[in-house]
Amino acid sequence: MTTIFEDNNLCVFLKEINGKSEVWLIVKNHSTPLNYFDSICRDFPRIKISNFISLKKAFDEPNVSVCIGEYKPKYLVSASKDEMYAYIDINMTQSEIESCNINIIKTEIIKALNEAGINEGIDLDEISEDMESFARLTVAKGIEPVSGKDAKITYFQLSEKKPTIKSDGKVDNYEMNLIDKIERGGWLGEKTLPTLGQPGKTVFGKTVIAKPGRDYMLKFDAKSVDEVVEEGKIILAAKFDGAVKFEHGKIGVHNHLVIDENVGYSTGNIDFDGYVTIHGVVEDLFSVRATKDIFIKGKMGIGAVGTIHSINGDISILGGVNGKKKAKLIAGRNVYVKYVNEAEIEAKGEINIGLYAYESILKGDKVILSPDKGKVVGGEIQAKHLVSANTFGNSMEKATKIQVKGFDRNKVNEELDVIKVNFNETIAKANRLKRELEILELNQENLSEKDEFTYKGMLLTYENLIDEINKLNYDFKKLEEFLRTKGEGEVKILGSAYPKTVLDIKNLQKVINKTMSGSFYVKDNSLHLTQT
Repeated sequence: MTTIFEDNNLCVFLKEINGKSEVWLIVKNHSTPLNYFDSICRDFPRIKISNFISLKKAFDEPNVSVCIGEYKPKYLVSASKDEMYAYIDINMTQSEIESCNINIIKTEIIKALNEAGINEGIDLDEISEDMESFARLTVAKGIEPVSGKDAKITYFQLSEKKPTIKSDGKVDNYEMNLIDKIERGGWLGEKTLPTLGQPGKTVFGKTVIAKPGRDYMLKFDAKSVDEVVEEGKIILAAKFDGAVKFEHGKIGVHNHLVIDENVGYSTGNIDFDGYVTIHGVVEDLFSVRATKDIFIKGKMGIGAVGTIHSINGDISILGGVNGKKKAKLIAGRNVYVKYVNEAEIEAKGEINIGLYAYESILKGDKVILSPDKGKVVGGEIQAKHLVSANTFGNSMEKATKIQVKGFDRNKVNEELDVIKVNFNETIAKANRLKRELEILELNQENLSEKDEFTYKGMLLTYENLIDEINKLNYDFKKLEEFLRTKGEGEVKILGSAYPKTVLDIKNLQKVINKTMSGSFYVKDNSLHLTQT
């Protein structure tokens, strides 16, 4: 038994029981108030009262010794729940702290930490002569694990397929933007592999496993793309020369036929599944048919060819078309030419002409000629919502017919609303499915045969959703083009329209009898004219 305080009113002493120091109390005087004992406890911060019933009994029944709590160590060690921080409660009065050598205190704290098994990241910077009594101080910090980096994927960026036709009819960036050519072994994308991260340590020296980075699958067409493993990376490379494509959410290479000469007797007609680039011209009577874009680079353009037909893509002709009433161009999307003379062009998208269209038949969503020099002389244009050029007809009063089918703005807005809803729903489905696929991909090496079959089915569904998203996006942009048109069908005369030019917009006709300019459009079933 060790007495730590005694006077005429009470006695406080310690008993060692089972390795613990218990605090015992004897109240000598019945008149001693409880707050008297409180004042004593302030001078003995190591006293921890845990049995208040016994404490009350001591004051109710004087001269009876009772256990009221325990005697805390001078330095009480504790750790955070995750064991990444260790703390010291310094159970000393301010006078005790000031009377002790700080280095001795630090030595005693290190000893207490070691006895508690704490040996990692000890830092006693908070232990100083200025610290307050009863303070809880951080004295050790574990090493936090560093999470691994997620896999990083980058792909070849397709250029925008829209050549710019300048006012002089020349084409800017034609070759660069139309077909994204790739050579065998060319870079198509890469994945930087995920890292495992760096493990950490608790203050007790236990290893804390780092969270590894997430892995993601490269999406590519295995028939046209190779995987090349390098240090820390997987590189995607083209298996053969071709044109870069994105289909079903995967990168791949389309067949790309490059003809370094003219298409003629030495080559015969061309019928190709993929992209076609012709460095020469197409000779008279010969035809070219391709499923993707057709690019004819010969500066002389083409003449009385048979048919130039791109089923799903664009047709671009660096020169012009001198068709001699025989040539016909058909495009699943857009047509870009320098000029067109006595030929027929039909596009599901836009027809864009640099200099002029003479005695030709042009059919498309919209027909655009250069605002500075573009002329339409003779022939006929059939557009869905817009025709724009500098000049229509000529001073010789060449008969020129411009027909715009027009549209119902309210119906187009309704169609856009439906597309928006479908687009958002499809995006949501695709994102949900993508997350499910990523979960399966994380454990792909351990998938059962049944799970692998499920994964392949989900992947096919995801690819179909991506196709649907791309189609909806294309349809949305197409309808937006309609709404940018003035009224519900428009003909822009940026320079002059000459007599015998006939405008037909939504079955409302205007015959030009004198030279004029402006924008003709239909609104509320009436034909209007504004100056451009």
